[in-house]
Amino acid sequence: MRVRTTSRTRRPAAMVAGAAALALLTTGCAQDASADGGAEPEHKSFALTGRTLTVDSDDSRIELVPGDGEEVRVTRWFSGRALVGSTPRAEWTVEGDALKLRVSCGGLVAHCDARHRIEVPADTAVALRTQDGAVSAKGFSAPLTLHGSDAPLTVEDVSGPLDLRSTDGAITTRSVSSPRVRARTEDGSLVLGLVEAPERIDAASKDGSVTVELPEAAYDVRTEVQDGRTHVSVLEDPASSRVVSVTAQDGNITVRPAG
Repeated sequence: MRVRTTSRTRRPAAMVAGAAALALLTTGCAQDASADGGAEPEHKSFALTGRTLTVDSDDSRIELVPGDGEEVRVTRWFSGRALVGSTPRAEWTVEGDALKLRVSCGGLVAHCDARHRIEVPADTAVALRTQDGAVSAKGFSAPLTLHGSDAPLTVEDVSGPLDLRSTDGAITTRSVSSPRVRARTEDGSLVLGLVEAPERIDAASKDGSVTVELPEAAYDVRTEVQDGRTHVSVLEDPASSRVVSVTAQDGNITVRPAG
């Protein structure tokens, strides 16, 4: 890098002011980011006409839990500040049984943080699609479909069928008793922990390891790996009706007893 200096050259006033403004903006942004934990919760409720809630989310962490009422209840925590440009904003809209969540973080220097907690009536299926935000779901007995882009997925204490997919993020399940689990990740690890023997598991990863932990039972285990190792330590029986199919392109496969 070449650096030139001269004692006779003056920087234009606009450049000096711009540098000072940039330093001020950077300082202001850091101060705002440290104070965003005090975001006040906002609430929204609506009734479902069917038995499936559809969620379309963008740029927000999502927490899905069963509720004790007949309505969907949404709590939002949002904080944002742009010192230059448009003001960050969060929007939520409902059309029928579809909930749409959007967060817009504009401006040259901005701080945005959004989180939504969605309480779903019991026995209601959920189909969620999200981009750029972690998703957690806990305690469901109805079917769950969670698809994310740049979104790690975590599922706990679920007994309904699972369909999980992430294009860039890990997938983890814990204490799951679902009869059928389908999980796909393109870039991230995949860990499936079950507490009841499933009927069918289909797990696949393009770039990341796959670990499946199963209760004691005999399984028809089918594995395929392109660049990695395979370790299976559960009881295998090709005639079993319980099928565990695991594939990995670049990563190890482990199928082992739970616990």
